[in-house]
Amino acid sequence: MDAQGWIEAGLALWAGLPGWAKGAALTLLGVYVLWAVLYLAQRRLIYFTDSTRIAPADAGLTRAREIELKTRDRQTLVLWRADPAWPGAPHILYLHGNRRALWRRARFFRMFLAAGWGFTALAHRGFNGSTGRPGERVNVADAIFTLDQIAAEGVDPGTVVVYGESMGSGTAIQLAAARAVGGVILHAPYDSFRDIVRARTGWLLPRALFRERYDSIRQIGRVTAPILWLHGDDDRVIPLNRGRRLYDAARGPKYAALVRGANHFGIYTQQVFNQHIRFFCESVARASADPRQEGEMSVIDPVLPSEDARPEL
Repeated sequence: MDAQGWIEAGLALWAGLPGWAKGAALTLLGVYVLWAVLYLAQRRLIYFTDSTRIAPADAGLTRAREIELKTRDRQTLVLWRADPAWPGAPHILYLHGNRRALWRRARFFRMFLAAGWGFTALAHRGFNGSTGRPGERVNVADAIFTLDQIAAEGVDPGTVVVYGESMGSGTAIQLAAARAVGGVILHAPYDSFRDIVRARTGWLLPRALFRERYDSIRQIGRVTAPILWLHGDDDRVIPLNRGRRLYDAARGPKYAALVRGANHFGIYTQQVFNQHIRFFCESVARASADPRQEGEMSVIDPVLPSEDARPEL
């Protein structure tokens, strides 16, 4: 039978189907078409890039400077960089979340500078003047490349605290699993980006559909550096129980700070910085730097309410 014969046979078969069977077939076809579109376009649907390029000085960070790194695939990464004010101070490697260009975090970076720390803030591809398109694979590769670069320039990896905010927490975990660092801060983290999306869509999307997975819970067991976990108990973007599930899976030294009344964007306060972030980072720095350096001490509250520990999965 030639192609024309097959087409005619198919049309005849379709014409003979009852209405319910035609409806079911069209519904199934629509589902597969939707899955194909989501698979091919998911990076454009997931990442909300902000290419607005603002220099650190224009954001009020006079001690910081902008630098560029050329990647192996010929893309340009924009970094904000500041040197520490005292030898052996912590050096923060900051990995931002979705929709968060560097200039939107200037107020937070000022806290690092006021403490005398150094920091390097990486603008992922498509953000803050960095070229290219973001994605899990390239985000992790760029973070590793940035860490290797600052280490080659003389920054002791033992004083580096990788700070991953929201979606950036998944990148931070994979970086810390691949390289030795002084510590890791997970700011409003998640257990698995893929599973959060699947849960919110009624589990109708198959696992194989996701190219962007950020399965942090599968990676965190490889992290040996101390971890500071920060989460707000009113976070409706990444529910507390998803973040707590990740914390429970961590095997190394770990500390939890539950910020009561804070939503996903409410952790950036001076109080949280003084009581949790500064204590953690300067303890890491003292562990690998001059023991005579004295930082401001504060108390980390490791207690989480047991009713918030129930996993969704």
